[in-house]
Amino acid sequence: MNHKQLLALFLFLVIIASSAIVSNKKAVIEVKDVTSNTDKFHIENIKENTSTSDINVFYPVTKYENVNNVILKRIDSYINEFNNSTYNGKDKYLEISFETYEYNEFMSFKFNVKSNVGVTHEIEEYFTVVHKNDEIIDINYLRKKQEDVLDILQKECKSKLEENSKIKEYSNKEWLEKGLDTKAENYSNFILTENGIIVIFNGYTVAPFVAGTFEVEIPYKKLNIYVD
Repeated sequence: MNHKQLLALFLFLVIIASSAIVSNKKAVIEVKDVTSNTDKFHIENIKENTSTSDINVFYPVTKYENVNNVILKRIDSYINEFNNSTYNGKDKYLEISFETYEYNEFMSFKFNVKSNVGVTHEIEEYFTVVHKNDEIIDINYLRKKQEDVLDILQKECKSKLEENSKIKEYSNKEWLEKGLDTKAENYSNFILTENGIIVIFNGYTVAPFVAGTFEVEIPYKKLNIYVD
């Protein structure tokens, strides 16, 4: 079992155990260090349980201040949006966990966000943070490597998504064209792996929410650049 699988299993067990503990007292946010079993980062947990809502967030803390600030800013935005929701049902919850991917000196964090704030279905989406030391690797970093990287990403993603069975069932030409337009924000959700870059499209981006999330893996050789 590799490091990513062990981490995912550990987080799953901790979430299952913690979900059985619900407090009816005034909300108390607890932030604690969960584990420090890697030299790349340690994991902290933000936990808040009340009679009407549950928050259970796991996130990495690296040795790089800039990276930590970017991660916490995203985490805080989800927590604030959740707390500002007017829904107060007993099934109101927010859960955030993450997976890690390593390629050369790059570390990619893929965050899974699940919540229920009273809509007709559970909300699930992903966001990513990629870094090399204290430098955030974003779409602008890739554009500096290759000016036409957005055009190539669009071409490769379009080719693969058009063959996807769920895209064929739920999406249409207009939806795909909008979601795959060569705007930086359409391709800002990605991770770097040993095999290539994986672009992640959340629900409502290239298809209705019912179709789920789509991931497109593109080998580095397709980009004609070496990410270093």
